[in-house]
Amino acid sequence: MDNNKAVSADPSARFDHVEQLLNAYPNVSEEQLAELKLWFRKQASAFEVASLASKNPAGYEKFRADHVDRFSKFDLSLIAVVILVLVGGAIALL
Repeated sequence: MDNNKAVSADPSARFDHVEQLLNAYPNVSEEQLAELKLWFRKQASAFEVASLASKNPAGYEKFRADHVDRFSKFDLSLIAVVILVLVGGAIALL
């Protein structure tokens, strides 16, 4: 069994692996960066993210700022639509 399969089979090992990657961030490979993004976006529970945040790995804040807490294009377009609707509604009331 290779290391990736062993890590994905055990949730605590996966958590420890993510913590190690964050300690090395930003000096991680593209594959490792993809692993981190997948874990934060699809695999981690809120409890796991909070637990990791409380441990505060060296690259945690930079990774969050670079890849997790940023607005996506969809988010920005949704915000723009909401603003346009609100402005349009305000104009219609006048």
